[in-house]
Amino acid sequence: MKKIVLLTLTLFSFILAHSQTFNIYFGTLNRDYIVHTPAGYNSSNQYPLVFNLHGYTSDATQEQFYTQMNATSDANDFIVVYPNGIANAWNSGFVGTYGTGIDDVGFISAIIDSMNKNFSINLNRVYACGMSNGGYQSYRLACELSNRIAAIASVTGSMTDSTYFYCNPTRPVPTMQVHGTTDGTVNYNGFPGSKPIEDVIQFWSDHNLCTAAVETTAVPNINTTDNTTADFIQIKGCTLGIENWFYKVYNGGHTWPGSVVDIIGSNTNRDFNASQRIWDFFNRYTLAGPTSIQNTSSSTDMLVYPNPTSNQLQITTNDNNQAVDIVIMDLLGKSKLQEYIQVANGQAHVLDVSSLDAGNYILHYKLADGSLITKKFAVIK
Repeated sequence: MKKIVLLTLTLFSFILAHSQTFNIYFGTLNRDYIVHTPAGYNSSNQYPLVFNLHGYTSDATQEQFYTQMNATSDANDFIVVYPNGIANAWNSGFVGTYGTGIDDVGFISAIIDSMNKNFSINLNRVYACGMSNGGYQSYRLACELSNRIAAIASVTGSMTDSTYFYCNPTRPVPTMQVHGTTDGTVNYNGFPGSKPIEDVIQFWSDHNLCTAAVETTAVPNINTTDNTTADFIQIKGCTLGIENWFYKVYNGGHTWPGSVVDIIGSNTNRDFNASQRIWDFFNRYTLAGPTSIQNTSSSTDMLVYPNPTSNQLQITTNDNNQAVDIVIMDLLGKSKLQEYIQVANGQAHVLDVSSLDAGNYILHYKLADGSLITKKFAVIK
């Protein structure tokens, strides 16, 4: 029992490293938010900024621990802000006349101003995601703060009837939805005041003028004991070359895929890490449209998990029977580990990284044709 407690405390300390709480007066309220800067943060560089909004009854600290997005931040060099809602909630349009009550849209905008003053951020690369009520609020930000938010992602959230009715973004907004078909809190098929998930997907397909055929790819079922499978659905051919993404988790509950925390009675998908996939999506876009980033999560991408890890990495791709060269380097470019492997479609290759010290590393995955895929990961001890 002592070892379990010690491991939990060590993991919690690692997740909260490089995090600070800040206060801001907005309107008549003294509000707060947590800022996590990536390991190696240097104010001479400009960093993307991701808002991660907690669910109803939760808070910013719990959202940090549950989503583990700090590790994703460290591995991919972006800043995460975890704001706290009033009374552990966001005004996403459920109660009262739309637009009245707590001005959480203005609060997020004020945080962007504060972050721009006190940290080195790229104002063209500000994003928002959230869990449950935080996912609902992310959609409201897409509707009302599209001049500042480049893209959004909702995990287990939806759009309220009010947000859906009044939504009027000033530009196309790339959106990503992650949702379980057996979500017992935010029903996949909707409920009074909340839109069905597929209606939300269609809303943003229409708004973003998506015309190409929808592409569906089965996520490799790398964890056969989580009682779930998932499809990765890309809505393509949208204006300005953007896409909308949808991860449909079959038999998935009201959970964040990839989380280390199990929620009793609600299946958590372990075939992909939602925090990493959200970043892969965000990393494609600025306020002006698509970036030049090519290494994104797609049918030809690879999964590297768990991240962070302590002794083993599992690598899964849909490359079929290819010989590949794997090289792991530290952030200074020094080679730390090299292995030549034969990969098979959907089968996980286990890589022993127990010899690596705690820190951040880059995995280079070189295919036989000379093309290269890179992934960042963290090692904890």
